[in-house]
Amino acid sequence: MKTKQIIKKQSSIAFHDQLNNDQKRYSRYVCDSRAIPNEIDGLKPVQRRILWTMWNSVARKYYTKTVKIAGLVMGYHPHGDAAITDAISAMAQDFTFANNYPLVAGEGTFGDVLDPKAVASPRYTEVKISDFALDAGLFESIPDIDYTANYDETSREPVYFVPKVPLVLLNNITGIATGFRCHIPGHKLTDIVNSMIKVLKKRSPGAIKPWYKNFSGKSSYWRNDNGFMVYTTGFGFKKKDKTFYLTAAPQSWHREKVINLLDDIISRKNTPVKNYIDHSTSNYKIELVLKKGSRMTSAGLQEIFAKVNNEIIVQNVITDEGKLKNDSTAQIIKNFCRRRKIHLVRRFKRLAALESEKISKNNELIRFIKEKWNQKVLNIKNRKQFEGRLKRAKFKYFEWLSSIPVYRMTIEEVAKCRKAITEAKKMLKYYQGLYKQNSKLNKFIIDEITALKDKWDN
Repeated sequence: MKTKQIIKKQSSIAFHDQLNNDQKRYSRYVCDSRAIPNEIDGLKPVQRRILWTMWNSVARKYYTKTVKIAGLVMGYHPHGDAAITDAISAMAQDFTFANNYPLVAGEGTFGDVLDPKAVASPRYTEVKISDFALDAGLFESIPDIDYTANYDETSREPVYFVPKVPLVLLNNITGIATGFRCHIPGHKLTDIVNSMIKVLKKRSPGAIKPWYKNFSGKSSYWRNDNGFMVYTTGFGFKKKDKTFYLTAAPQSWHREKVINLLDDIISRKNTPVKNYIDHSTSNYKIELVLKKGSRMTSAGLQEIFAKVNNEIIVQNVITDEGKLKNDSTAQIIKNFCRRRKIHLVRRFKRLAALESEKISKNNELIRFIKEKWNQKVLNIKNRKQFEGRLKRAKFKYFEWLSSIPVYRMTIEEVAKCRKAITEAKKMLKYYQGLYKQNSKLNKFIIDEITALKDKWDN
C-alpha cells in the first residue's frame, strides 16, 4: 500500500519540475564536493583529503611517492586516482600563477610557468606536507576542529581546517561547477595579515590587490561595466647591457603561445624586432634582437606586445555554515577572523580544562601520599576493591590513582606535585584570560600572524 502511495506521489510531480530539482541538487553537490573552496581553509574536498591523508602518513615528515599518497587518499575521496594525482601535483607547483605558498612540497618535475602541464608521472615524483602548511597552523589544533564520516563511514575526516590566515586568498583558485564558477586570485601574505590586523582592531580591512610570486609583467586591477573586478596581466621586459629580454608573459600563456606571438611580430612590416634568442629554462628569458638602428623603450615594447589576459574575479566560496556565497575579499577576511576566534576559544577552553584536571590530579596525589594509601593497599585483595575504597574516600581520579607505581609514593613526589600545581595554575590563568578577554585573544592572533608574515614574507 505504501509503495503505491509513493509511486502516485512521484507521478504527480511534473517532469520539468523534477528535472529542475535534480539539476539543483546535482549543481550543489558539485559545488560542495568538488569545485568550490571553503572560505576558511581555502580547500576543495579533494585537497583537504590529500592533506589529511598526508598528515596521517609518513608524508607528514618524509617525501613519499605521489602515487602512494593518491592510493591512500582514495579511502576518503572515491573519485579515481587520476583526479587525485592531478590535484596533488597542482598543490605542489610553486611557480608564478600556481601557488604563492604551496601546501605540498614536491621532489621531481611538477611543471613550470613555461608549461604548467609538464608534470612527471606520479611514479617518479614525491611529496610531503610543506613547511608553510605546518607554520600556517593547519594541523596545530586537530582536537578542536569538526569532523564528519568519510564516504563509507569507516573513518572520520575534517569538515574544514582552521589555519592562522585565510588560505583561500593566498593561492590562485579556479573551479567550475554546474551553474557556478570560481576564480580567486592569489594575494601576498603580508597584505592579508595587515588586513586581518585592521579587522581585529575594529577598522576597515581596506582593499588588497592580487599578487603572484615572481611575476614581473604588467598588471592592473579594475572594475568592468558589469561591476565585476578584473585582474589583467601582460608582458614584462628587462634591459641589460642595451639588450632587452622578455621575462614575463600574461597569466595562462604557455611558452608555445608566446613563441607564436613572437613569430607573428617578426613577420609584420615596420616592426623593430628582427629576431629572438630563447634562453628560457624554468622562467622566461627571451632575448629580443632589434633591427640595426632601431631604438626601443620598455613602453614601446608594451605597445608591440599588446596582448593581455583578463581574469574576471568570481569569489564563490562555501562558508563555515555550509552556504554557497559570493564574498568580497574584505568580507572573507572578516568572516575568517570571526571563525578563527571561535576556534581558538574552543582550543583554549580545552587546554584550560586540561590544566584544571592537572591541578586536581596532583592535589589528590598529595592527599593519597599523605594519607599513606600505599600502606593500606597491602590489606586489599585486588585492584577493583582498591578503586572502590578510593571512590568511597571521595577520590575523583580513583582509577588513575590505583595505577600509580609505588615508587612515586614519596615526600619528594609531593614537592613535584606542588611545583606542577603552581605551573598548571599559571597556565590555567593564561588560557582563561585568552578566551575570556577579547583584547588578549586579539593580541594572540596578531602575534601569531605577524610571526608567520615575518618568516615567509621576509
